[in-house]
Amino acid sequence: MTDILMYGPQFAKNYVNDYLQHDMPSRLVRYRNGWSVDDYTLPDPELYLTYEPIALDHWPTIITVVISTNSFERNFLDGSDNPQYRVTYSMRTYVWVKTEGSHDVTLMRDRLTTVLRSSLLDRPNLNACDTSGNVNPTLLEESMREEYSDLTLIKGDRVLAGAYIGYDLTLNETVYRQPISTLASAEVEINRLPPNPVP
Repeated sequence: MTDILMYGPQFAKNYVNDYLQHDMPSRLVRYRNGWSVDDYTLPDPELYLTYEPIALDHWPTIITVVISTNSFERNFLDGSDNPQYRVTYSMRTYVWVKTEGSHDVTLMRDRLTTVLRSSLLDRPNLNACDTSGNVNPTLLEESMREEYSDLTLIKGDRVLAGAYIGYDLTLNETVYRQPISTLASAEVEINRLPPNPVP
């Protein structure tokens, strides 16, 4: 038997990214209605990414990255004798916004960060995103932390602001196995090479 490597950090990033893309739009509408604000001060993110690009050209943008893999814990073998692990990742999800004026950009960033935190902490919705029923995602509130960037003036009155929410995400991951084929028999044919001609 041979092991096929688990997807690892890419799987964790994609899982969070897919969840946010499905969860955030309706959540933003509920927050706009609850706060009586418009979609200018609480806009929909235009782009969700699982890596940090060299240049940001869509606003707002949400970027999810894995900082480190914290722990592996062997769970059990599934029905096909594939080992399953409970893996904890240290992750960050960033919010980047750009608009006119430092007050407006700070307000937009802070509101989006609040909605993002609400989405990440919504365990029923996070688990509902697990269509396989095997991933069992867990994000503990006590692992959550926030950092805010300084404001950056782009051109004229355009101001860039960012924040990230750091958290530990635990997922079930399976290392799938596939059998190595066995050589039952082989026929070998040996032919003598003709001698080199004498010059």
